Amino acid sequence: MLKRFRGKEPPVAGQEPASLSPLLEPLLAVHSAPDAGWLADAAMTAAERGVGALYGFLYLAADDSGRLRGEEPASRERIGPLARATQLLGSDPTALTIDPEASPSVAEALREGRATAVESLAGVLPQLNEKQAEKAQRQLGVGEIWLVPIRANNETMGLLVLLMPANHSATIETAEALGRHIAVALANLRGSEAARKRGELDAVRWIHDERKFTEQLGIEIQRAARHQRPLSVLLVRVDGYAELRRRHGRFLAERVLRRVAATMEDAMRATDFLGAFKDDGFAAILVEADETAAENAKSRFLGALAKIDLPKANLPSLDLSYSCAIVTMEKGGSTAEDLLAAAGERLGTQPQPQEQVA
Repeated sequence: MLKRFRGKEPPVAGQEPASLSPLLEPLLAVHSAPDAGWLADAAMTAAERGVGALYGFLYLAADDSGRLRGEEPASRERIGPLARATQLLGSDPTALTIDPEASPSVAEALREGRATAVESLAGVLPQLNEKQAEKAQRQLGVGEIWLVPIRANNETMGLLVLLMPANHSATIETAEALGRHIAVALANLRGSEAARKRGELDAVRWIHDERKFTEQLGIEIQRAARHQRPLSVLLVRVDGYAELRRRHGRFLAERVLRRVAATMEDAMRATDFLGAFKDDGFAAILVEADETAAENAKSRFLGALAKIDLPKANLPSLDLSYSCAIVTMEKGGSTAEDLLAAAGERLGTQPQPQEQVA
């Protein structure tokens, strides 16, 4: 049976109700998710902590067919709890697809762009055995299932399916607000992915990739030579990155790279240009910067990087160190390749600290 949530229109972005305060912290992970898997992971966590759902499943539009494909979570922390639901239901909900044509409740929720509630998960996922699904819901303590459309710019991007407990205090406005934030995060991910496919963004660091950086450096070199203006290149490397990744895992190591990239972007002038360098480094084009200005920029960058921390990294201490090198066009060469090679050589000759991570 379909239940319609009626009442006041949902608030627009920036006018969320005060009841959304439990969502604020989980939403940080939603908006920083690097791909659809981690977005599903963050959406499930936000649904549980911020809305009070027992489980949350994210289904996204994969093509123009109208079907929605389940997104598997990326972390062990999310995959573990999913195992119990999978065992009781007889199928992994995230491995299934939703066909709105076969589910009137889903079709109506997506058409109207409003959250609705149904009594049986089998009505959403007809692939499930109806009797087994109803038994599983009782064992899991599920009272009803909320269907929350994921929409942006009048486009249906997906559906958030929430298994709500029999007695809950959550409001539908909170669930719909979460859906809007997921839609924004998903739209940003798609934009980043499109840019990455065009060869413009590094998938890990979320800044211009090395190819795009080299191309831009060539343009700036020609401009500087034509107008006889100074130009410098600055390289920064996270020391001991391979060891950091080995000791603490890929996810945390990539968080470090993204935090470094964001910190450098904040410390840059509007005229400078930031890009990826090798697997663990960053390169900046310092426009109108002679050797003195480049040294000042180096001090500014390193000062900002020294303040980096990773909230909720659950580590007793995370001490990061960096190597940094600069080279000017006057001394390093007249091509992008020459400047990067000269800066890279200087970076490689710097002594490494004995302890990168404590």
